[in-house]
Amino acid sequence: MGAACSSDSQDSAPSAATTQAPAVQPTEAVEAPRQELADTFAKLVLEDELVTSFMTRQEITCLAEGAFTVFTDERLGELGLNPESFAEAYQQPGLFVFGDWFDLTDREAFDLENLSLGCVDWRNFVVNVLVAEGEPMDLAECIASQISVEGLRDVVRDAMVVDTGEGFGEAQDEVASALAACYLNEPSTSVS
Repeated sequence: MGAACSSDSQDSAPSAATTQAPAVQPTEAVEAPRQELADTFAKLVLEDELVTSFMTRQEITCLAEGAFTVFTDERLGELGLNPESFAEAYQQPGLFVFGDWFDLTDREAFDLENLSLGCVDWRNFVVNVLVAEGEPMDLAECIASQISVEGLRDVVRDAMVVDTGEGFGEAQDEVASALAACYLNEPSTSVS
């Protein structure tokens, strides 16, 4: 999912820019059980050829099953986050990210990032994106191996929480440095 930054410690969480949620009042009660939200998420994403070219079915299912556990039932109602509003947001032009449609707290954004880091092999995601953009597989693997854990968190943030409009979010500079290092066959010193 295409696509707010501070530290990633447990005491603080990245901030998330937000826009108005689509045509749903925050005071509306949750219209469907959590499982229906997960099913809607999985259905929409698994039908999205762009996403499925970068993520496996298992990764998408993990995200779908876990994404809504970040929120209490009451919070889902406050956000107006239900199958219909989720589907409406996802079907908007561009890649869907939670924080662009729903007014997430910093903690919720951070928890979504952690969930996503546990579900998806983001180094492989970066490899798949780079190969799709025309990079040779060996170079794409080299670049992905040079990205730090914080850089991967930035990629996740851009894909799941807040779309920065840059290909890899705030990790764009790190990816560019890794690209230069891999082209020059020099190891990057920024990996942590």
